[in-house]
Amino acid sequence: MKNILQLLACCLILLCLSGLGLASQSESSGSQERISKLTVGTINQINDANLWDYYFGVYSMMLSHQGLVRFNNNGDVGPELAASWDTEDLRTWTFHLRDDVTWHDGQPLTAQDIKFTIDYDLEKDPLSKSYIGTIKSVEAPDNKTVIITLEKPDYNFLNTIAVVKMIPAHIFKSVAEPKKFNDREAAIGCGPYKFVKFDKDAGTVTYQANDRYWGGMPAIDTIELRMFKNPDALMLAFQKGEVDLPYYYSKGISYYYVPNLLDNKEIGIEVYPERGITNVLWFNTAKEPFDNKELRLALSYALNYEELKNMFTAGYGTLPSAGWVPNGTLYYTKTRILTYDANKSRSMLDDLGFKDVDGDGFRETPQKAKFQPKLLTRSDLPDSIRAAEMLKKYFAAVGIDIEIDLADKSTHGEILDEKKTHEMALAGTTFWGMIMGEGYGSGYTDSRYYGWSMVDDPEYQSIVDSLGSTQDKRKREELAAQIQEYYAEQMPQFAVYSMNIIQPYNANYAGWEYNPLHGILSYGTLNKLHEA
Repeated sequence: MKNILQLLACCLILLCLSGLGLASQSESSGSQERISKLTVGTINQINDANLWDYYFGVYSMMLSHQGLVRFNNNGDVGPELAASWDTEDLRTWTFHLRDDVTWHDGQPLTAQDIKFTIDYDLEKDPLSKSYIGTIKSVEAPDNKTVIITLEKPDYNFLNTIAVVKMIPAHIFKSVAEPKKFNDREAAIGCGPYKFVKFDKDAGTVTYQANDRYWGGMPAIDTIELRMFKNPDALMLAFQKGEVDLPYYYSKGISYYYVPNLLDNKEIGIEVYPERGITNVLWFNTAKEPFDNKELRLALSYALNYEELKNMFTAGYGTLPSAGWVPNGTLYYTKTRILTYDANKSRSMLDDLGFKDVDGDGFRETPQKAKFQPKLLTRSDLPDSIRAAEMLKKYFAAVGIDIEIDLADKSTHGEILDEKKTHEMALAGTTFWGMIMGEGYGSGYTDSRYYGWSMVDDPEYQSIVDSLGSTQDKRKREELAAQIQEYYAEQMPQFAVYSMNIIQPYNANYAGWEYNPLHGILSYGTLNKLHEA
């Protein structure tokens, strides 16, 4: 009996030790599930570790910096630095800040930082007036309350303010020229990751997890961005396992690469609906002859949309509609599908007086002057260059000789956003771009915002202003239909083609989450990614 009891005791001890071993192994596995390093490859070129560098600013908003509010995975606005907010008249907005946020250097974030950021942006960055220019004043009555007063009511204000990256007043208050400020402390934010270094020669940017982040320690210890000169080099590195995630802000990869990825078990692919528009033909309606809607309509019939869809999307896209706003947008209205009719285009151009006077095969203006409009196109996007060449072919077939004007990302943006010297332009839209202004692409269209189409028609701006001032759902639905019908009739711009987001990723990791603003490099991914 004694021996039996001793044997049972030994078994219990062994079971306990085994249990402790299992617990220890489980805890160890849990720690191992953390991702030590995620390598993100991109063709988005960062030129300087400066928040006013376009792509460094984009990645900062994803990783190191935050705004008052953020977009969730459904594209709706939710809390971020502001725990809550209220407004009675859509003109005065009161934000109540979280009380547990610190900057990466340990200093507390206060309402004075929010006021400083907005005032500083409006003073130092002329482009900020294109989206937050209606802010009349910002007050910080105490450390945790921010009151923003607008020039006029704005139902859409939360969507606009969501992309304003807050910066620490104690660092920037002595910086007179922020675009030249690239010290390491210039990248101090309050987000889940801290900026570590920018190696321009190696083409890498490194971020480290912020262990004092108010939202909890993110799941990935180090994120390294690797920049590639072209998509082919990026996708080759991805297939070799040198990159975990090929990423383009607001876009996916080309369908061209998909067949080579399908047989690789270590690669996963997801397809998400496009909430922006991949490529749009924009007209500067403030310039003759593009102020004539009949000319814009005539040009729209010159494009073979079916061919463009097949060529650029290979089944991942849809034929665009004249109402321009993407299907899936709240209160989307069905309008006519854009159609190809070269004979109709030629006939309309004839009626408008655009005829080939000198017999060279290309049309002159009604005043018999040479008509060779320029098409502004980004030189760093291969598909945009190909699309521009296709447009040149289509327009030549109806007697219009266009000149392709290639420009880098910076110059292209400067022309569209600030100088407004373009005649026609080819450029895509983002999710945020389609909801800024008063939504429905008004930020891109209305001359009072970014205004790539420079529309200052009182009829159009009345619709936009009404969208800003009403909260009534039925009225908003009516206005949404009106603005889409305006696009279909006036054609200040129209989609050339649009395709869904094709996003491959390293299938050895699980927990990838897609967000319509930042794509798969979302807060969900940063917080939940783990070993598969």
